[in-house]
Amino acid sequence: MVSHNHNHSQVRGMKVRSAVKKLCECCKSVRRKGRVYIICSKNPKHKQRQG
Repeated sequence: MVSHNHNHSQVRGMKVRSAVKKLCECCKSVRRKGRVYIICSKNPKHKQRQG
């Protein structure tokens, strides 16, 4: 039996951390809907969301 949790929304490839920081010189800090995001054009693994 497989249980599915439909209330959990997952953004694939984005780290969710309590403290976000820029990991390289290409990382940018963006504020959207009251949350702080780190986006990186050079390395997509650097994507983070504060939460």
